[in-house]
Amino acid sequence: MIDLVKLTLAAGDGGNGKVSFRREKFVTKGGPDGGDGGNGGSITIRCKSGMTTLRDYAGVKLVKAGAGKNGDRKKKFGEKGEDKVLEVPVGTVVYLLGENKIAFKKRNNTLLGEEALHGGKYYLEEENQGVPFRDFDDKINLLEEKLELFVFKEDGQELLICEGGKGGRGSVHFKSSVKTTPLEAEYGVFGEQKLLQFELKLLADLGLVGFPNAGKSTFLSKVTKANPKIANYPFTTIEPNLGIMYLGLGQGKDELVVADIPGLIEGASKGKGLGLDFLRHIENCKSLMFILYLDEEMIFDENVSDEQKAEMLFKQYEQLRKELSDYDPKMLEKRSIVTINKIDLYTDEQMDIFRSYFIAKDVNVMFFSMFTNKGLEEVKKAIAKTL
Repeated sequence: MIDLVKLTLAAGDGGNGKVSFRREKFVTKGGPDGGDGGNGGSITIRCKSGMTTLRDYAGVKLVKAGAGKNGDRKKKFGEKGEDKVLEVPVGTVVYLLGENKIAFKKRNNTLLGEEALHGGKYYLEEENQGVPFRDFDDKINLLEEKLELFVFKEDGQELLICEGGKGGRGSVHFKSSVKTTPLEAEYGVFGEQKLLQFELKLLADLGLVGFPNAGKSTFLSKVTKANPKIANYPFTTIEPNLGIMYLGLGQGKDELVVADIPGLIEGASKGKGLGLDFLRHIENCKSLMFILYLDEEMIFDENVSDEQKAEMLFKQYEQLRKELSDYDPKMLEKRSIVTINKIDLYTDEQMDIFRSYFIAKDVNVMFFSMFTNKGLEEVKKAIAKTL
């Protein structure tokens, strides 16, 4: 899954205005008729439903809109540069990493006077002389910290991210009673250039959180029509999976988006395992479902008491919460339910011991089995109450 990309976007520069004079029979040098340059093309980001990754931008380093054409004789305007539209999935966050001088000034509202409207004048000594060279504004200065610009949350949202430069005015604009043959016109304004980071964060109602092999993928496949990869080894899920869960309870919201977040491990908040790549996907989940489990070898180990097994399950819950909190303490403010999977392998007495242990820690715990479906309806009702 491609969910993090960096791109340089460059809007088109405005075309230069033209210095020229009207040429007619018997008129050696008529009045000025230099036309305006065309505006540079702009770049817009648009949210498109149906997209699930940023794969289209894998390997792409630069996206550039078209430059405006220069003005011409006979007051002809230069053609506008071609615009660019970049499509991104719902849940894409746009961060600013750097920008050129014109973009910085626009963002901070520090463009003043002529600079705010035009690209500055150039002067010629004679009509057919080339336009004088000027330094280009193509250096991107990096920000000290990335700046969040926008979060795309619904289909059709648009963000004008890089505005094309305005075309320069031609010599026809600079005629006066004193200056009848102006040898001056304007440069086009430089287009905005920005270094951006696109980060795709899943937007889901419910995020499934648990260690590898806890049964999250199996739960998703049972309660939705999703088909995640399922196997008995760590990191079966190496990218998030989404599914639509129909509660069928006849009250409130009857369907919700469920996200199977790849299994966390101790140290995930510091980048271990799949770590930070997927912890950030939990940020946009409205509520969480913790899925705890013991592997079968531990379940049937008679040398480990049921109280010790209860302690292992609770420590698993604490570790998951710690990883979330270390990444972002606000994660623990989300509504959540705590569940234990594989109850078809436990006795009623064991479940009573587990339940009592968690209650003593002021945590309510629910039990379910993906093998027998026991407890699933009760879990669904508890999920509905978190929304």
